[in-house]
Amino acid sequence: MFFFSTPSCGSPGERTTRPLALLLVGVLWHAPAAAQRVVLVHEEPRHRLIHETPDLRVLDVQIQPGDTTLFHTHDGPITYVTIGTSSTDQMALGGAWNGTRPRNPPPGRVGAVRAVQSYAQTPLTHRVTNVGGTLFRLIAVPTRRPGSDSEATVTLPGDVVNENRWFRHARISLAAGEESGSHTAASPTVLVLTREGRVAIERAGGWVTSLEMAGQTAVLDRGDRYSILNAGHEEVDVVIVEVR
Repeated sequence: MFFFSTPSCGSPGERTTRPLALLLVGVLWHAPAAAQRVVLVHEEPRHRLIHETPDLRVLDVQIQPGDTTLFHTHDGPITYVTIGTSSTDQMALGGAWNGTRPRNPPPGRVGAVRAVQSYAQTPLTHRVTNVGGTLFRLIAVPTRRPGSDSEATVTLPGDVVNENRWFRHARISLAAGEESGSHTAASPTVLVLTREGRVAIERAGGWVTSLEMAGQTAVLDRGDRYSILNAGHEEVDVVIVEVR
C-alpha cells in the first residue's frame, strides 16, 4: 500500500480525511486478493492434519454450518470416509457457486467411502461451504504413493467395497467381543472408526491402539501384523483404507 504526500492545504478536517480515504482505497484494492488466497488441501484450517508419513496424510475435515473453507488445491488422489453429513456447496476458483440448497435429511451416509482419482491428472482448486444445519465431517486420506496396477493378493478384514490403482477399501462390522483375526498390512493402511464404540487395534509385540470416538484413526505401516477387536458392548464399524 502506497501513500502520496499532498500539499498541506484546506482545513484541518480535510487534511485528516485525505489519509483515511487513501487507507480505505488501499484496503479495498487488496481485499479481492485476500479473498482469493489459495492453500494446499492439508494447509486449509478446516482440513486438520492429524497424521503424516512419507506415504500419506490423514486429515480430519470439519465444516460447521454456515462456515466456508479457503480456496484449497487437490493435486493427488484422495479417499474420503464420511463421519458427519450435511448439505454443502462448492465453488471452483474463478467460477461460481453451484447453488446447492439444504436438504433434510442431509445427503450422504455415515461410513460411506469415496475415492477421487481424477485429481492426479486434473488438479482442482475450490472452496466448500456448509449450507446445511449439521456438522459436515470427513476423514480424508491423500496418498503420496505412485499407486499400483497389480492385483492385490493380501486379504483385508471385512468386505472389500472398492479397489483402484491408488486405494483398496474395506468395511468390517464387529459385534461386542468379536475379533477380525490376524492380518498383515500389504502397504500403509488407515483404520477409521465410523461410529461410537471401543475398538482395540492389537499389533505384534503387544502394542495396542484404542479407538473410542467416531472419526478416530490408527495408521499401520507396511508389514505390520494386526487384529481388530471390539472391546465394547455395542456393534462397531471400522473402515480400512489401504494406500497402494
